[in-house]
Amino acid sequence: MQWIARQQFHRTSTSMQSWGAVLLIAACALWVRLAFLLVEQSDASCFGETQNCGLIEAWPEQLTILAVSVPLSVLGTVLFVAGTVRRQTSAHVLEVIEMQRAEKRARQKKA
Repeated sequence: MQWIARQQFHRTSTSMQSWGAVLLIAACALWVRLAFLLVEQSDASCFGETQNCGLIEAWPEQLTILAVSVPLSVLGTVLFVAGTVRRQTSAHVLEVIEMQRAEKRARQKKA
């Protein structure tokens, strides 16, 4: 029963890491798109009365991308770190249990 529980814990941790990585990749793609929009905006020239026409027209799309990418980045980071910590903690606990068993066997041999 203990082995099944450990496998389930490991599977859940790996799933958390995977979802975190996927969300981080999606956020990175959005950040790259935002960077391209900012570069295009700096290259654009505006004719007419106002010099800020390209800047004003691009704001909604840029702000939308930023508003979507920030929560994705935060959630992806949280999931990835939580999954990694769970896996490392599980490995540490198993190592401690194994050392305790080895110590117990050593004590039994002495007695």
